[in-house]
Amino acid sequence: MDQRDQLTWVAVELTHQGEQKIEDSTLEASLRSDLGVGPEHLIFVPARVYRKGHKTIVIHLMQGYVFVATGLPEPEYFNLEKRPYVNQVMSVPGGPHQIRTLSVIPNSQVEELRQKLRTQVSSDIQFGDLVEIIDGPYKALDGKLMGSNDEHAFVEVDLRSLKLIATVPFVFLESMESDDA
Repeated sequence: MDQRDQLTWVAVELTHQGEQKIEDSTLEASLRSDLGVGPEHLIFVPARVYRKGHKTIVIHLMQGYVFVATGLPEPEYFNLEKRPYVNQVMSVPGGPHQIRTLSVIPNSQVEELRQKLRTQVSSDIQFGDLVEIIDGPYKALDGKLMGSNDEHAFVEVDLRSLKLIATVPFVFLESMESDDA
């Protein structure tokens, strides 16, 4: 495979308004609208946002940035700089006419960031641990952590007549590990 065919990412530096868009969960939709892309175009926001009662909890891996997959014409990315939520698109000057060129990041580095975010979100809860669900529709139930994806844990909950796997944000879990183990 030609390395030019591999997935790469463009780093977009956000303004304060962009950071607010992360917290109110509208950044990705704004980017998709402004770039004219659908859900098939990859966007990675290095943060997770959860609602806990009336509070918003934001877990940031890297504040001030979002990553957008390449594959669009370069001017589409640079047009984002006209938006009030974007400070700049990372680029390098090139050639004698100083025409900007996108500075891209290999997919392997973005995957490392994704893994770090998963680790940060899941904290010290491990697969197989007993957990208490402290918020959401399964509040006050206990279960066993069976797996996870980028944002959620899959918890096996044993009800009287039914065993189910509940999908729960990591921040809604507390470890039930005992001190004498």
